[in-house]
Amino acid sequence: RVTRSRCDSKRDDDVTAEANHINATCNLAAPQRSPSCEADGQPANQPGWFEKVYGNAMSEEYRRYMRDEWGTEKRGDGPLFEKLCLEGAQAGLSWATILAKREAYRKAFRQFDINKCAHMSDAYIESLLQPQENTRGSIVRHRGKVESVRHNARCVLQLQQARDLAGAIRPSAGYFDEFLWSFVGGKPQLNAWPNAAAIPSESDVSRAMSRELKQLGFKFV
Repeated sequence: RVTRSRCDSKRDDDVTAEANHINATCNLAAPQRSPSCEADGQPANQPGWFEKVYGNAMSEEYRRYMRDEWGTEKRGDGPLFEKLCLEGAQAGLSWATILAKREAYRKAFRQFDINKCAHMSDAYIESLLQPQENTRGSIVRHRGKVESVRHNARCVLQLQQARDLAGAIRPSAGYFDEFLWSFVGGKPQLNAWPNAAAIPSESDVSRAMSRELKQLGFKFV
């Protein structure tokens, strides 16, 4: 077992964390282009199932997300770090709100490059918190959430460094992926919910993941 050291930066113990989309509904999702979760008897990534469940109560952008991304496997340190940050950003808000601003987040946070995010300066973070004329083209200006991106990137790097000290030959890019997927044994979990209302907002696995991430110093998880 790799020694996991806690991120050195001070944690904000007052942060209220929401259930994590990374693992809440499909438990780290399922293999790309194969059924993962089911709702109302239909595979969750079958085109159109969400329209039957939700009707027209979603934007075209949200519809594309549900059709192409929700319930499909996500691998790699970068994509999972992005997901972690965006889910933290939605705390107290809706996923639709953050999804509409996703490109703005990617631009603001250097495409969620972990090393670049970890080295963002205080001045740059302050610039992200300034009001913008185009609100859709801007991120949610919540200081704690914005600062948590840099903080969590540093936690990811420290997690990788702990792996290196345990015997890795070179920097362990990809270990954050391995760490998160370890909560489901490295394999997707396939669920079959009887209807959309039965899909839980969190699970035992998501709670365990959130708990260990907090112990490592991560915020908004």
